[in-house]
Amino acid sequence: MKKVLLFILTIFVFIACEGPMGMQGPTGPQGEPGYGTNWYTTAITIDKSEWKLMGNPNELNSYYYVDKPFKELTRAIFDNGSVIAYIETAEGVKNGMPMVLHKAEEDELGEFFWTQTYDFDFYPNGISFYLTYSDFSTKIKPDSETFHIVLIW
Repeated sequence: MKKVLLFILTIFVFIACEGPMGMQGPTGPQGEPGYGTNWYTTAITIDKSEWKLMGNPNELNSYYYVDKPFKELTRAIFDNGSVIAYIETAEGVKNGMPMVLHKAEEDELGEFFWTQTYDFDFYPNGISFYLTYSDFSTKIKPDSETFHIVLIW
């Protein structure tokens, strides 16, 4: 019985969709003004020499950061928009931030493991980038990095 009912319903759907198109109805009234979507993209390259160390080398809670002016990030975008950041991990390859990367190396003392995390925060007219190491081994500065920023409002 279910199969027969399903068969009849299927035929009805196909038959009901046939027929000539009706005439276009009248244009409706103008709607209220709405919000459009605006966006802006840019790339920011941080040179190796720009990274600053917060704390002392290898000190607990030490990390690297860079503050950059970003005039395109207005108060209006900060309050009502979105900011998305990516790090360029290779030519033509981007990774959304925060980017967490687990790493390991081996030397004469044995194996050692850590996690490095790239992150960012933003404020009107500025943006900051961070690199933290889970083992706080901050005696070696990070390399140059390119970040891609998308503003949407």
